Amino acid sequence: MSSGSRGLLVLQAGIGTMIQDLGRPGYRRYGVTRSGAMDPLALQVANCLVGNPFDTPCIELNIGGADFRVTTDSLRCAFHGGDFTLDINGLPAPVSTSLHLRQGDIISINSARQRIRGYLAVEGGFELEPVLGSCATHVRSALGGLDGGPLEAGQELICLQELAPTRKEVSLPYMLFPKTRRQFRVILGPQADRFTPEGIYSFLNTTAFRIDKDSDSLGYRLAGKRLEYLGDGNIVSDPVVPGCVQVPASGHPLILMADCPTTGGYPKIATVISTDLPDLAQLPPGAEVSFRSVSLEEAHIARQKRQHWLATLPKQLITLD
Repeated sequence: MSSGSRGLLVLQAGIGTMIQDLGRPGYRRYGVTRSGAMDPLALQVANCLVGNPFDTPCIELNIGGADFRVTTDSLRCAFHGGDFTLDINGLPAPVSTSLHLRQGDIISINSARQRIRGYLAVEGGFELEPVLGSCATHVRSALGGLDGGPLEAGQELICLQELAPTRKEVSLPYMLFPKTRRQFRVILGPQADRFTPEGIYSFLNTTAFRIDKDSDSLGYRLAGKRLEYLGDGNIVSDPVVPGCVQVPASGHPLILMADCPTTGGYPKIATVISTDLPDLAQLPPGAEVSFRSVSLEEAHIARQKRQHWLATLPKQLITLD
């Protein structure tokens, strides 16, 4: 890393605070998971607020808070996602808004409760070394990020810009946030035929499953009604992706998330559509969820609407005086 520029000094970081981007596609054939942000939509919004390309690496927070000191001459940052609150030098500051900060300023992000993934973007991004085309941190394999793991007190992230350009700040109005959901759309299969009609009915009609405390970026375990198999519940391992709803021998669903493996040997009753995964990733252990079956066509339409929302996002930001 260059010695002339500085950036952000980590004063303290909650468990799971790490560098993430949109992941490393193209390597699943070699057994390398894509990983990346748990809520890629929130990461993209944070980047848009500071004028970065959508896939610029950001600091991801997971439930816990973090404190940083600005060590470069000036920088522009924005925090978006979750229900975290933000202080600058001990005073409340707006989230989902770009902020111009100077050397010595302290950024304090307070812990979340009900929506638990947030992203701190810095204009111009950080000086990081991509691994397999991405800076996303995958802790289990020590890939990406800063030294392949979560951020720790005393580490410094070097900003690629030493000075923040002079311009007006922007904000995303709350009314433009995508609506949050607790019922998630799924496409049944690819092994829905391995479950009894009662198992399918229970999956789609249980009022609420509960996210188990043993859930993480690999998968969300669901507590609730047991889903009935046909047969012994084992299959020859085949490809899996984030959103796949596996059902292990316990009969309790496991929804694969951003850091999921590339193959799995449990039947998949359904797959959560990609548009709904960011909302699912925001929910903490103990939250209740339910599911609704949709067609592939409806999933495609939802994806197109989300892509259009992102494409028009820069024009929807409000310029502040």
